[in-house]
Amino acid sequence: MEATLTKSSNAKNGLLFGVIIGFTYCISLFLRYNMTSSNPIVIGVIALLFYLVVIGILFFCGIKRKKELGGYIDLKDAFQTIFIAVLVGELIYMVFNIVYLKFIDPHYFEKFITSMENWIEKSSMPDDQKEKTLDRIKSQMEKQQNGMNLQGFLKGYLISVAITGVCGFIAALIIRKKRPVFELDNQS
Repeated sequence: MEATLTKSSNAKNGLLFGVIIGFTYCISLFLRYNMTSSNPIVIGVIALLFYLVVIGILFFCGIKRKKELGGYIDLKDAFQTIFIAVLVGELIYMVFNIVYLKFIDPHYFEKFITSMENWIEKSSMPDDQKEKTLDRIKSQMEKQQNGMNLQGFLKGYLISVAITGVCGFIAALIIRKKRPVFELDNQS
């Protein structure tokens, strides 16, 4: 009976924090998609900062579950809770990408390429390097546009789950705390 309660509580916490992570991703993506004309370094910094927030939320998810269990949590329960949050958060991230890039702003990639062309033209790179950089960006954008199908989104989802899952496993390793085998009796 207790194992069933633990599993359902792990799932409940994982779902709650997964939704929080998903909305955090949505805010991050919305900011990045609407800052197309900004410096790509700023966009990268925003992406990194929001990903660090997501990692922090994963830690908080495990810590909350640990407190619910009386200050002790084994690796299995910690990772189960965190991994459910990862699955849900990455699913929301994928759905937001599909909706935004297919329906809300289907011309995002063209705007992004134009923005990159303008930014590179203003940079102090040598002309031959500018051309190589633009070609590389256009090639990457074509790959991303070609990956805008079910197979591409599924592959992206699985890669994201794997990467964030590893971060979640590290968080679970840090958070875990085994219950002592023998409780010390402090009666004198």
